Parts: sequence; structure tokens; C-alpha cells
Amino acid sequence: MSTPVLRLGILGATNAVQATYLPVLCSLKAHYTLTVIYDPNAEIATQCQTRFNITHSTTVAEDVLRHKEVDVILNLLPMEYHEQYAVTALEAGKDVMIEVPLTMSVSSMRRIHEAIRKGKATRSLNSTNETNGPKVFVGCARRYAPCFTEVFKKELATLGRVYYARCRHIAGPMTTATPSKDITQMKRHNNPEQFRALLEDVFSEEDLTPDRIAFCRYLGMLGCHDLSVMRESFGFPDAVSNVAITDPFYSAIFHYTNSAENDGHPFTLLYEAGVDALPRCDAHLTVYGAHKTLTVEHDFPRPGEKISTGTYVRVIVEEADETAEMDKVNGNQINETENAVARPRVKRTETVSTCDEAYEREFMALHSYLVGEGSAAKTTAEDAVMDLRLLLMIFEHYNRQCGTIRTPLG
Repeated sequence: MSTPVLRLGILGATNAVQATYLPVLCSLKAHYTLTVIYDPNAEIATQCQTRFNITHSTTVAEDVLRHKEVDVILNLLPMEYHEQYAVTALEAGKDVMIEVPLTMSVSSMRRIHEAIRKGKATRSLNSTNETNGPKVFVGCARRYAPCFTEVFKKELATLGRVYYARCRHIAGPMTTATPSKDITQMKRHNNPEQFRALLEDVFSEEDLTPDRIAFCRYLGMLGCHDLSVMRESFGFPDAVSNVAITDPFYSAIFHYTNSAENDGHPFTLLYEAGVDALPRCDAHLTVYGAHKTLTVEHDFPRPGEKISTGTYVRVIVEEADETAEMDKVNGNQINETENAVARPRVKRTETVSTCDEAYEREFMALHSYLVGEGSAAKTTAEDAVMDLRLLLMIFEHYNRQCGTIRTPLG
């Protein structure tokens, strides 16, 4: 049986899209074909069409959303455009992929789910054999990296009691080699007014401070990728505390409970994130057990940065080396006494996946999910509800800290 080839309509032709998504999709010709790409800049849209052999290009988003020869919409635009274009595409009966977070608003999430139901009716009208509604796939390539799924999660499952964990993402906005035109390109896609309207649905208008706007913009670009990996690793936290916003740095403490088989002891996870001027990416999730420490490091391209062979996902397993020999100096073993004890050593094992491999696994999971090959995706609209719950937990606690919780008495 031949593999169905899905026809893609792509929203957004930023440098990040051209450097990461499109090269990977072009390598998966047996699964995808690039039908049309949208960008508000006609020159960029045309250049992208020529470079990646895309059938059509347009400066009108609706041309992509309602294109008759498109099966799947890849919405790679900023978060303020997620709901707007997802609803239009879903109601037209098309499947949708959107980067995490799907949305930050409960009412927005409800409208997206309602659009899925309307899309099912649209599909039924257009095809007598179609009984399934359109699907939503939420992009988070880190959760599909081979070393994360095949090494980190398996090691975590056998770690035993977790004593402490840390999730960090502190990075420069781009490398020093990033052209200024790429920054301009990113800003061209942002819509501050529309983003503010989205956040007014989350916070009341009087509580929408510059700090909250900056924090939400960071979460919408980078932060939710870290939180999504954290949630897959540990599940949903029991509580959050000590939310701090010192723009452009942010932190919080998440409270967890170990599973019953690990005696149900509590542990905390420190989340810290921020953006500075140093061209590096210090992004990792580290878990501390009694006899082993696990780390998954990410060096994904930042928005506007070109992908390189140095971008990776790395899993590091550190444990005591029980086979360590006693130290030697100039070839001669020292401490040769009856009670000599070898100096403790750490055994360090590293497993690396490239950035390309993570995106390739993600798009293969998307294909399996959409064509119904029996593979249930883990980053669906239902999973996105948990992302939203976590964000609302953070926002609510921050409101309590600031004394802005609204009650029936005001």
C-alpha cells in the first residue's frame, strides 16, 4: 500500500521557517508536498517558493486557508494568529499544525474545539466516505527528539525517587551573525494590538501590565516549549509558587509528588528563563535522584537564527562509577595500603540527536496521526488543554502575589 502524500499550506516564511521546517519537509517527499506558502512580503514569498520548489506563493492568508489542493495548514505565525487562522482552516475541514502554545485563553480554546466540530460537518458534506473531523497537532520538536523519547524518558522511569529538578532556558536572542533583516522580518509578523486583545481575554484590562505582556510574549515564543517538555517528563504539577517577573528574566517554583512506588515524597522544580545579549543557549532539564542525575540539553535555533550542524538535543546520564581504579601518578599506583579506597568517579554517558532529527520525527508523527496509521500523537488539541491549564495556574498565582485576584466582592 502506497504512503499518502499530504499537501501542505504554510503560513509564514520567516528565516526560522526557511532554515528549519522547509528543509526537513523537502527531505520527506514521500510524505509531504509543499503546495502553497504565505508571507505578507511578496518578495520573500516568491523567493521562498523558488528556493524550496513550492507550487504557489501568496500574500493573502485566506488563499492558503481555503486552497482546494491543501490538506494540512502549518500555522507558523506568532501566537496572536493561532486561533484566527486555526478556526478558519478547521471549519473548512483542513487539518492544522500549530506551534506550542495553541492558545493562552480558555474561550479561545473553546472556539478552536468548536471549529473542529464544524469541520467534521464540512467534511461530511464534501465526502460521503469521510466520517472523521479535522485534527489539530501542536508542534514541540523537543518532545520528539530521539534521545529524549528513547533515552531520557526511559532513564527517568528507572531513576527512583526524584529529589530535585531544574528547568532552565537562558539564551541570547540570536547569534552575533544573525542579520538585522531577520529581526525586522520577525517583527513584521508580530501584531501587538491583536496580541494585547488576546491577553485581555486572559487578564482583565486593568491588570494587563507591561510585565505580564512581556512574560506572555516570552512564553508564546520559547517558554512553553520548556514547560511542555517538563510536563511530559513529570506530569502536571501539584502547585506553583514564587513566580517572579523581572523582564526579561522569569522564574517560578513547581511542586510535585513522587509516585507511590517511590514513597510519594514531594520534590520541587525550579524554572528559570530569560534573554540576554550573550550568543549562547543554556537550556536544559535536569533531574536529581539518589544515585543518578539526568539532563536533557537543548540547543535549538532561536527565533530568527539559522539552523547549523551544531544545534542538537543531548541527554547526559551521570552516575557513580563502581569500577573506578585507584589514581595513578606517572604510571605508578598511589595509596597502595590495605585500606586504600579509590577516588570516587562519575560515569558520564551522552546521547545526541540533531535538531533535524527532532523535526523529522515530529513531522513523521504528524503524518502518522493524520493518515490514521494507528499512531496516536501526544501533542494534540487535548494535550494543549493541559498546556493551557499550566499557564493559567502560573498566571493565577502571579495574580495572587500581586493582589489582583478578582472575587465576587471585587
